[in-house]
Amino acid sequence: MLSINKIVLPIDFSDRSKAAAEEARYLAKLFGAEVVVVNVMPPLPIYGGGLEMAPPIDWYALQRPAVDQRLTPFVAAELGDVAVKTVVREGDPASEIVAVANEEQADLILLATHGYGGFRRFLLGSVAAKVLADSPVPVLTSAHLEEGSGQKEIQSVLLAVDIDSRAPLLIKAAAGVARQFGAKLHIVHASPDDGAGPGRFVDPTWRVEIAKRRDEALREDMAAAGVEATLHVVAGEVAKVVRQVASEVGADLVVLGRTTETGILGRLRTNSYSIVREAPCAVLSI
Repeated sequence: MLSINKIVLPIDFSDRSKAAAEEARYLAKLFGAEVVVVNVMPPLPIYGGGLEMAPPIDWYALQRPAVDQRLTPFVAAELGDVAVKTVVREGDPASEIVAVANEEQADLILLATHGYGGFRRFLLGSVAAKVLADSPVPVLTSAHLEEGSGQKEIQSVLLAVDIDSRAPLLIKAAAGVARQFGAKLHIVHASPDDGAGPGRFVDPTWRVEIAKRRDEALREDMAAAGVEATLHVVAGEVAKVVRQVASEVGADLVVLGRTTETGILGRLRTNSYSIVREAPCAVLSI
């Protein structure tokens, strides 16, 4: 089961931050959680002679009143009916966000992501990438929207999973998430070859056999976890397969395991950012 008592919500006062706050409010009310709103003031670099130097003024002291002046009305407008704690930090945004999550013993970091146009052209911001790589707790990257469009209920959850030692645990965790939202659970696995690569020179029955074995392996993992779900084993590139299935099943949330496995069985590790970039909905990375 997903237990959320404290949510870290980094904001920069943009429309994307408002959309993320809408999701944080929804989750806070659902789980009775506290939202820790974090704004990080990055350093002001000054360059001289090719070297980066510290600013000759107290940059943070000058910026802090303006941040405080915007923070109070933002919290009141976007999170007025849930428990909120505000934190203002100085330094590298990604490092400070992770530090706050550790200090607050948070259960979740909710990140707004930087979207430009359609989600297929979405560019994952460097701060989000660093947080995803370094966070000790699950990270929820919000849907790639410039403005909030009303938080809808989560009715369909899609777990993107590798075939590795963590699969049964991830399946069980995703089932718990789906159960808490009263949602239908789907599981997707991207089989390595769709016939466009080197596999096109091999007997096509090879791909069928590989897909069959992976389907069987995942059904064994589902049985071991005591979980029933609709399984999708589709050949192709990981991010494209996840996007395709998410669209087909109308997924409201994609769950992604940030596995430590590498190689052909751990393809989600090297494709996790691509999945977040291309997913048509929010992604929970655990």
